[in-house]
Amino acid sequence: MLHVENLKKQYTAFDGRPGGGVLGASFTLREGELFTLLGPSGCGKTTTLRAVAGLETPDTGRIAIGGQEMFNSQSGVNVALYDRNIGMVFQSYAIWPHMTVFENAAYPLRVSRGRKHSEREIETKVMRTLELVGLNAYAKRPAPQLSGGQQQRLALARALTREPRLLLLDEPLSNLDAQLREQMRVELKRLQQETGVTAVYVTHDQAEALAISDRIAVMNEGRIVQLGMPKEIYSRPASEFVANFIGRTNLLRGTLTRNAAAETISPVATDMGELLCLFPNAAAAQSKVALVIRPEHIAIRKVNSVEERDPNTNRLAGHVIREIYLGEMVEYLVQAGANEIIVRTLSGAAAKGDAVTLTFAAEHTVALATV
Repeated sequence: MLHVENLKKQYTAFDGRPGGGVLGASFTLREGELFTLLGPSGCGKTTTLRAVAGLETPDTGRIAIGGQEMFNSQSGVNVALYDRNIGMVFQSYAIWPHMTVFENAAYPLRVSRGRKHSEREIETKVMRTLELVGLNAYAKRPAPQLSGGQQQRLALARALTREPRLLLLDEPLSNLDAQLREQMRVELKRLQQETGVTAVYVTHDQAEALAISDRIAVMNEGRIVQLGMPKEIYSRPASEFVANFIGRTNLLRGTLTRNAAAETISPVATDMGELLCLFPNAAAAQSKVALVIRPEHIAIRKVNSVEERDPNTNRLAGHVIREIYLGEMVEYLVQAGANEIIVRTLSGAAAKGDAVTLTFAAEHTVALATV
């Protein structure tokens, strides 16, 4: 449905030096997929979205939607925004304050350049879409009288009314409070699945991306640094940047003691002793590696408590220096040698000051080669 090839759009800073933008992004979307561009501010994700929409003209690259070329820097093709058959939801929603809910949703049909729609057809399409987003009872209400969540739904309805081939969403939930944002994640994913529309979603919220995406492209400094399914991105980060950006993590340093083949477990020497690690990629002996261990994969026990020993389980001794109650879980900060290890568990297994043993499986200790 969407093919982006070697897309480049670089801005120039006030001093004439190269600024932000996107530097050679490439990806392909399947029909009906929800694809997320995830990264920190200034990484190039919104620039990529705006280039796909036709709001920015790339320096180089190629963009095709549904097999039809929208932009090609070599051939000079550059289809205008209004001829790309896309729907777009902005961070600000951009709701018309002088219009009713119905008229906001009907607006794309009334100004359509493709063909004229009869009033009967407009009413049928708009009411069907408003029902889909749960706003059919508010059709005659002035748009400013809607709540934040309802305005977000209206923005979605307006984008969906014209039945676009591609839906582009630029941080559409960022203006909502935390609880409503979580509710709307579920709602948005439901709407996307029910309509079957292919969607590109831009966000800097890792939890949001993991919750709704079929695939995620993590961006940094204008480049896609990892592309994969949410579980793959989280459990098998390709770099220290991805490991640190996606959720909470522990990063330890060490040296590989012998050659490691891809997808095998090998020992790594650290300042806390030897740890068994999973190597997603092959690495040579004496390579410097970073060890990624997610806090929820670590078990914590008071010293002298009963435990079963497993040869594929790593162990560290330490003591609790901080305990934080998070509601659904407890987070501990454990001093283990010169390192501070974050542990997250469902129940309070220790308290501040306790001597503890940390255990974590070799398969959950992911080793990344460092430069």
